[in-house]
Amino acid sequence: MKGPSIRRSLLIRCGLGVGVLLCLLSVAIYLLVEKSLYGELDDSVRQTAAILSNQVELEDYKITYEWQEGLGTNSALVEGALFQFWDETQHTTTRSPALGSHDLPQFHGARGEPSLHKIRLSDGRRARAVGLQIQPFVLPAEMEAMKERGRVVDPATLLQTLVVARDEEPVHHALERLRLILACGSLLTLGLGFLLVDRAIRASLRPIHELAMGVKDRASHQLDEPLDLPEALPAELGSLAEHFNLLLARVAAIRQRERDFIRHAAHELRTPIAGLRATTDLALSQSREARAYAAHLAACQKSAIELGELVTRLSALARIGQSSAPPAIEAVDAAKLWRECWQIFAGKAQVRKLTLADEAGTGPVMIMADRALLRIIFNNLFDNAIAYAIPPSAISIRIRRVATDVEIAVANAADMDEMDTSRLFEPLFRRESSRHDAGAHLGIGLTLSLEAALAMGGTLRAEQREGQIEFILTIPSAGHGVGVA
Repeated sequence: MKGPSIRRSLLIRCGLGVGVLLCLLSVAIYLLVEKSLYGELDDSVRQTAAILSNQVELEDYKITYEWQEGLGTNSALVEGALFQFWDETQHTTTRSPALGSHDLPQFHGARGEPSLHKIRLSDGRRARAVGLQIQPFVLPAEMEAMKERGRVVDPATLLQTLVVARDEEPVHHALERLRLILACGSLLTLGLGFLLVDRAIRASLRPIHELAMGVKDRASHQLDEPLDLPEALPAELGSLAEHFNLLLARVAAIRQRERDFIRHAAHELRTPIAGLRATTDLALSQSREARAYAAHLAACQKSAIELGELVTRLSALARIGQSSAPPAIEAVDAAKLWRECWQIFAGKAQVRKLTLADEAGTGPVMIMADRALLRIIFNNLFDNAIAYAIPPSAISIRIRRVATDVEIAVANAADMDEMDTSRLFEPLFRRESSRHDAGAHLGIGLTLSLEAALAMGGTLRAEQREGQIEFILTIPSAGHGVGVA
């Protein structure tokens, strides 16, 4: 089952992001333009109403409209304007020429203040209108004349209602065109954005494709070789490629160890099998007495025992660390256990004129370990020390606490050149030595011990110093009862 495409996911997300931004930007532009156009329209209506409100004059006890007399800027004001006056005293009305015989709705704000409304004209067009109450203007000369006549008229009693309208359709059509332009522009921008983003994403993901093809095109014999990384590889892929190369290096090392293990195992198995065949061929080459056959059978038995020991060690090495059989970790007295194990090898050590230098102290040393695996480690370390020690000398064992761990070190005198001590733990590796029992050691014991230590959460390492080889087992402490300095 294929997973989602990174390119497709990025393209969709970028497209949605750009689309949302374009929509928000278009809406913002539209609202700003709409507010600006209607604001200008409303300001124009208010200004016209303010001018017309000053065009009403009381003269000879009659209301006159200066815009009808062509005074000042009235001709420009009247042309195409929509306004209407209502004389609330005489109940008469006066319209602008552009209205003809049609009326505007009569309205004004509370207390006569200007009020802005949306209205419909007689022909159905939309318009913006301002309605207000005004009173006629009285010139000082006219006021003096009325006083001389003995009849003064208060202008406040001659209220007029003025409604000024302005056609809204041009603004509405302009906003319709703006909506169309914004919609088309957004779609065009979104389409071009998709193309540009797609090209950018393809270019950005090309190194991933090239890297994938490089991995896909590798032949089976090239699995151990690192990838050829171009210098222009992006930083995000650089880390991935480097870790992949590290993985390939580990795979190469594992494959090499497997090849070495198979080669050495084949060699080790070939030796006892060849001995068995040679002995049986010799025994069957002629008729012999029972005693001669018994000697040949004893030689065959020895080869069979060696072969069985090799198979047992190989099986144990394969089983250690399997999740199906995890170690039984518990608090173990390491001091008591190593002394029990040493009793098995004390006789061998005495035969080789080797003594034990006990530097571990007398108290208990409690550690968290698997008793069976710990016994395997002690047995292999003692067996290895007795086999390789230079007689007469001493095999020393010391125990000390390091932070939350306990170090158990087994050392013996050894005549060996400087070498990479990690090789001692390779399967079937055997040091060149003149030891007395070289044929009895299969080169698996230290490998088995290392795997056992790792399975218990510990470590096992070897160090060379002043004609000695020392194996140091580090294992977690039980946290109490550790009788070490």
